[in-house]
Amino acid sequence: MRFRATDFLCRKQGKDVVTIHTEMAQWLADITTVKQIDHYLALVWRGLAEGALSDQEAQELSEAACSRRSLLQGAREARLPPARTYFPQRPKSEQSRHQAASGSRCPVRWARKRRLGDMAALPPNVRDRFTEGERAVLYIVASDCRQHGSCGSSVKEIGDRAGVGVTTVRNALRRARRLGLLDITDRPQWRARHLPNLVKIQCRRWLAWLKKFRPNLGLNFCPTGFKKAASSGTFGNKQKGGQPSYSRADGPSGRFQRFARRKPPSG
Repeated sequence: MRFRATDFLCRKQGKDVVTIHTEMAQWLADITTVKQIDHYLALVWRGLAEGALSDQEAQELSEAACSRRSLLQGAREARLPPARTYFPQRPKSEQSRHQAASGSRCPVRWARKRRLGDMAALPPNVRDRFTEGERAVLYIVASDCRQHGSCGSSVKEIGDRAGVGVTTVRNALRRARRLGLLDITDRPQWRARHLPNLVKIQCRRWLAWLKKFRPNLGLNFCPTGFKKAASSGTFGNKQKGGQPSYSRADGPSGRFQRFARRKPPSG
């Protein structure tokens, strides 16, 4: 971000006059490096010397800049992104939340989310803390933890299995982690794409509840639409001699016979 001396002039936006104090306060929110803080402070004292800023306004901007510098330095030491992203803000949509959420949905994913969200994979004390889609996500996580000991699927895979989007998956994992239900371990790779996070259940009350009320969760799970193959009727429907009950009486027995053949038809 670059500052110019001509920016100290007041600008008019419609009927409102934007003062230099308000504009510089907005600039401070877009700063992402410590070097920009030094340049910003130089502009603040230059504005005070030229009379564009009063003593009180300059003092407020200076204190805010020092606070912003401490936040940036702390984020740099902790290897975290800045408090505010440096990417340009996305323009606000003209649609309301209801209009944006009432678009076309896949009926299969919608039915899967409704079904998994009502399967009671969470204990009653925390069930009301999550939405229906988030409960479906935690059902998938709980089933993987019961079957494999942990859940190593990606956010996209969990969302496809639960019938929700990636944002719902992230919200569910963050809230469960904040409530102490899950333990999420990052798996970074050197010079490679990071592996999916490893999710484990750390709440003993949840584990005890699953063991008592949902003992088969994740162990004998069959996907929707699974149809058991019909029996051919050859096993368990034989006579004592080994011959099927529906076969001809004059045929060979069910035992192995080397030169067995049917009798020629009479008449």
